[in-house]
This record gives sequence, C-alpha cells and structure tokens, in this order.
Amino acid sequence: MTLQELKTIAATARVGLTEKEKEIFPEQISQIISHIQALDGVDTHDTAPTYYPIKQAGFLRDDEVEPSLTREQALANCPDVVDGYFRVPRIIEEE
Repeated sequence: MTLQELKTIAATARVGLTEKEKEIFPEQISQIISHIQALDGVDTHDTAPTYYPIKQAGFLRDDEVEPSLTREQALANCPDVVDGYFRVPRIIEEE
C-alpha cells in the first residue's frame, strides 16, 4: 500500500492520521493484505460453508410490540429541537 492510497482511504473514511501513522500504516496494511492473499491459495472447493462453528441455541428473542417513547420523551434531552425534530450539525463537506 502506498502513502497516497492510505491518504485516499483515510479521506474517504473521514479518518485523521498523524504523521507517525502515515509512516507506519502503509507497511502494516501491506503485511495484512499479504497474509489475506495467502488465503487465496487454500483450496476450499469441497468445503461446506460454516456459519456457526459452535452450535448456539436461541440467542435471538421473538419480536414483541412494546410502547415506544412519546415525541416529547424522545426530544427531552436533545440539545437542539426544531419544529418537533432533532437538529444535528451538518456533516456534508462541500468541495
């Protein structure tokens, strides 16, 4: 991985990187990718998919209808309410 690729991915993910991270991450990520590519050589053609290697019983509950919060309750701790709705900071940057 090149430094430019790392910067592009970080910008896309909106993740800030320190100078030290910019120095060490390309090599570390390249090593991780290399290990993952080694798995491409493993023949899994006759291997059945394994979703849960350990049998698990009923860890999901049935859906049940329950009363929800009123609008007033939901907005009670909100720092900024406009016309009965949450108001949040704008996160879209214009280029």
